[in-house]
Amino acid sequence: MRIVMIADLHACRPWMSAARVERIVAQANALDGDMIVLLGDYVGHIPLSPALRPAEVAGLLASLKAPMGVWAVQGNHDWYDDPAAAADGRPTIWHAALEDQGIAVLENRNVQLDHNGVTFALAGLGSQRGLAKLSTAKRAGVDDITAALAGTEGMPTILLAHEPDVFPDLPDHVALTLSGHTHGGQIKLFGRTPVVPSRYGSRYAYGHMVEGARHLVVSGGLGCTTVPLRIGVPPEITVVEVS
Repeated sequence: MRIVMIADLHACRPWMSAARVERIVAQANALDGDMIVLLGDYVGHIPLSPALRPAEVAGLLASLKAPMGVWAVQGNHDWYDDPAAAADGRPTIWHAALEDQGIAVLENRNVQLDHNGVTFALAGLGSQRGLAKLSTAKRAGVDDITAALAGTEGMPTILLAHEPDVFPDLPDHVALTLSGHTHGGQIKLFGRTPVVPSRYGSRYAYGHMVEGARHLVVSGGLGCTTVPLRIGVPPEITVVEVS
């Protein structure tokens, strides 16, 4: 089963314009994935660079096509972009924009899917930092792993989690976790990533990691945050093949 991962668009002009998002969508479709997953942080986050509107970004992403569907979670910046939603628990403007285009958002819930006769669960976790800018708690989130994994016990499970920090605490039946958020560090110098937004430092900054029987893939993502610069970490659409 081939899974195509799109993470951290951070859509804003001129760095991640509508035309560039459109090209990314075409490239992702050409990879012939069985499933396409969107791992959050759709909103632009570069000073003085106008962010694309949620409806515009979602409209472009609506052209993504895969036999087993297109599935999404939200990132921390998507929550920061809608503090009113975070205050009263309503779906964010990004949640609504994606669902209006027929893209299912897995916010602390899961679905059962089938591939070649094998049934598995696809779960989505709310952002583990989604309320950090709106709360006194440094890492406050909207994540509820119990709800996200409800009913999946004993079933092979793939988890979509914007931030990879949940990985060490997952039960063994979560065979694969797919994440973004870190941008691979965005800047890598002499083999080191000076800044990684994770409480584990560079442990889960990028790539394929295995702990026990559980696998984690962290995409380097596509956009930038704070500064429109990547060094040593090129943008990527990540492809994972599960057998």
